[in-house]
Amino acid sequence: MSKKIAQTPADPTLPKTPVTIAGKTYNLCLDLGALAEAEAALIAQGHNVNLLYALPNQNLSNTQIVFAAALRKFHPEIMFEEAKCLLTIDALYTVALKIQEAWKAATPELDTTQSPPQPGA
Repeated sequence: MSKKIAQTPADPTLPKTPVTIAGKTYNLCLDLGALAEAEAALIAQGHNVNLLYALPNQNLSNTQIVFAAALRKFHPEIMFEEAKCLLTIDALYTVALKIQEAWKAATPELDTTQSPPQPGA
């Protein structure tokens, strides 16, 4: 198994959601693996991040955090604090909607026609 080299391009098969801020397009990735990787890296850098809490609780602070984490996979050159600064009031609602769109694209629909497995079955 080969190791991923820093600054190599992201896997092109990962789901990406483009969002344009101040005329520049960025790709968000809300794939669970990509988010877990981003969260671990941000925590290692000393940031207090909990994406499991932040994703469904979309407020100003959480939108900044999720946006910065979702950028990381396709834009590793953008640091966390820099990403948060990209999110201006002009772009806030667009980004919040794109986060919702990306999250829906990254999470499969729950099959409600199947019963959950029973313990011991």
